Amino acid sequence: MKGRIYLGVFLLFLLTLLLVQYQGIFSFQHSLALCLIEDPGPRLSLYPWLMESARQLRSGHFPLWCALEGAGFPLLANYQSSPLNPFNLLFALFPYLKVLDLILILKLVLLGIFTYLFARALGLSPLAGATSGVIICFCGYVSKNLNWVLINSELWLPAGLLLVEKIYQSRRKFFAWLGLILVSFMVAVGGNPQVSLYVYLFIFFYLIFRGSWARRRESFGIIFALVLGLILASFQTLSFWEYLSYGWHIHSPELNTIARPRLKFLYSLFFPWVYGAHRSYLEQLFMREYLGLVPVFLALLSLSSGLKNRKLVFFWAWLLVFLGVIYWIPPFHLINLLPGFNRIANIKYAYFGVCFSLAILAGFGIERYLTSLSSRKYGMALGLACGLAFLSLLLVYRFPPSVSYPPFRNAWLEPMLLFIFASGVGIYGVLFQERKICGLGLVFLAGVNLIYFYPGFNPQTKIDPARWRFFQPKPPSYLLPIIQEKEPVRFIGLEGVFHHNFNLIYQINDLRVFEALYPKDYVQMMGEIEGFELKQAMREFFKHGWSFDVRKENLNSLWLDRLGVKYLLSKKEINAPGWKLQEKSKDYYLYKNSEAWRRAWILKQDSSPDFSSAKITIYQPDRVIVEINPPQDGYLILADQYAPGWRAFIYPSGREKRIFKHELLFRRIELEPATERVEMVYRPFGFLIGLYVSLGSFLFFLFIFWQGLKKLREIPEAGEKWEPVR
Repeated sequence: MKGRIYLGVFLLFLLTLLLVQYQGIFSFQHSLALCLIEDPGPRLSLYPWLMESARQLRSGHFPLWCALEGAGFPLLANYQSSPLNPFNLLFALFPYLKVLDLILILKLVLLGIFTYLFARALGLSPLAGATSGVIICFCGYVSKNLNWVLINSELWLPAGLLLVEKIYQSRRKFFAWLGLILVSFMVAVGGNPQVSLYVYLFIFFYLIFRGSWARRRESFGIIFALVLGLILASFQTLSFWEYLSYGWHIHSPELNTIARPRLKFLYSLFFPWVYGAHRSYLEQLFMREYLGLVPVFLALLSLSSGLKNRKLVFFWAWLLVFLGVIYWIPPFHLINLLPGFNRIANIKYAYFGVCFSLAILAGFGIERYLTSLSSRKYGMALGLACGLAFLSLLLVYRFPPSVSYPPFRNAWLEPMLLFIFASGVGIYGVLFQERKICGLGLVFLAGVNLIYFYPGFNPQTKIDPARWRFFQPKPPSYLLPIIQEKEPVRFIGLEGVFHHNFNLIYQINDLRVFEALYPKDYVQMMGEIEGFELKQAMREFFKHGWSFDVRKENLNSLWLDRLGVKYLLSKKEINAPGWKLQEKSKDYYLYKNSEAWRRAWILKQDSSPDFSSAKITIYQPDRVIVEINPPQDGYLILADQYAPGWRAFIYPSGREKRIFKHELLFRRIELEPATERVEMVYRPFGFLIGLYVSLGSFLFFLFIFWQGLKKLREIPEAGEKWEPVR
């Protein structure tokens, strides 16, 4: 009973902190889901994909394909869109921005509760568990990635570790084992496979440290549960792997060396943005997320008990090894070069495990402080923390940024004064045996250190609600001619007048895409327009701001005509053949391409195009119907992305026809004499196979659950060992 009361008090305290810190959820003029913190991806990619996915689900379609990006892009297979993630399905049911904000708070609450319960399962007191929960929820990594998909998988790490502990500790392991299957599933469908890899690795290595050969049965059961959860997510994972077979993506071995942090920026762990606000100079990219001096000091207190506790050894080992991986410290830097890891930006995705380990170690430190910490060992931990603080300040002045920026004293002085005050509170508790009240004060100061002493962390949450709402969003006036087009058309933008992917909000087709995973044919096509080869695509991608754009000197490309690019938005006046000015204001110019081809046409036997005989009558994301009038043979060309999984049927015969690639990326279907209609549907094999595997494994899961319930009815006698059904 006491345990539930303690959990309730912690939950109330955590929720209060979250609502105070993220009070923007109370205003319709602000949004946590769309806030700009460090990476603009949540606003530029995640929310537009989420809107498109929710629309498709609400109209009765699996969100497999997006016809409004580029020449057409896979949607489910684009892992970060994660449309079938349960959190995203909540938005599909209740598609309101405030619901998204509440979901973000829910994720942080779950992260805090799972961490608290895991710390308690390790034998820590309620106050120590609360310490771990507060630190992980407000650490720099979580705060900076608040609205990214990363947290979707990472929040389940403490839940997985908690269930591992339950399996090892309890005789009634069955429900913990089932829960671990669901946790593994949630990790797999989180939205980022690289994050999922680190979560699985953390749980796997923890069970190796936690278990023993004598407990191998439980260990193999845990591994089986993790694998079964991954198999349950096959509809997502196999779709992604199929996409990789014809996709172009930026995660090459070379990417791992971009923005590599250096040891001279170690001070950013304790005194972030000493030289100015966030993103004020380029070298900010080399800095890592904030840990805080007080939480690190609490973690150092855990060393006072020695390293006899294997679990303590594990968390210190993970913390130090992956800090070595992040900062490329020999020999740990070799992990970055291993196959698989050399395609992961470890400096980002390895960091949650570091912060989580620190949070658990801080809990151990408070526990040690509350019980039997001596003055001498307290002094040793304090000396180590002071050494780190002064080393950090030495690095600040010894290695200033390449551009002349004077350091801001308040950026390091205030955190330093807070640390000194916290150490004084701790000393008072040790000397005068007021450990409980001083321990509570240390936990409070650790939270203050993370929440209020985070210079430069200023999320931009203000939005125009009418522009972002799900139902009837209010478009900018210059988009109205494009929206009012009766046939599918494409447009492009110059000079940043309209950012990529925002088109999904208003359901219009932009040739440009702000994305990290593209069909290779699309990249080659953009290379044809812009004049670069595929081997130069990475350079062009970064040069244009994580996308492929069309420059004004290439507006005469025949590809734009054939792709049906009918409109152009620009901040400046342009002069290009074929583009006629339609509207202008002080903020934009809208041009129309009079030579743009229709989206579908007939390629006759003499290779001449016939635009009058093919008309698109139904254009849905995963289904296109083209009427042929008059009925004839030849080839139907659809100026949309060719991709495996698209199937074509011709009528009235109803026969299936193979779709071929035409001119790099278009779809071509051979017509029969008297063909009246062609229907194309998207049924990718990766999704179909994955769906059947997921359904089969789900039925297996239900069977195990049923068998387990039958077994539970046979209540074992007192003292009898109960084992789950295998």
